[in-house]
Amino acid sequence: MSELSVLFPKPVTVPMGTTQVTVKPVTLEHFEAFGQAAGELLSMLQNATPAQIYAYARQSGALDVVLGSCTSLGRWRRRRLPAAAAVSLMFAVIQVNSSFFDQALVQAASQLGGSTLSSS
Repeated sequence: MSELSVLFPKPVTVPMGTTQVTVKPVTLEHFEAFGQAAGELLSMLQNATPAQIYAYARQSGALDVVLGSCTSLGRWRRRRLPAAAAVSLMFAVIQVNSSFFDQALVQAASQLGGSTLSSS
């Protein structure tokens, strides 16, 4: 049954002010753009201020890629988010999706390790 949770992850709901936002798993269609955006944003996390991260994310389109493909927020609502809320939600999306990828990698490693042992 745990294989199905990796293959078909469920969306997660996160509170944002008085509303709930659904954070969806990244789809194959957006996988490359999500990976690039998330990687760049996480590398900035150590040295940049939230304002610098937001400015970079807005200018590069990373914010729109991450929030557009992985949340229930429409374009109109995303463009009107306060900067702090947008950055916070962006990292929540990255965290939810990285947990999914971590889980998938651990499961794949255990399955590959098991098949190696059984074939020897």
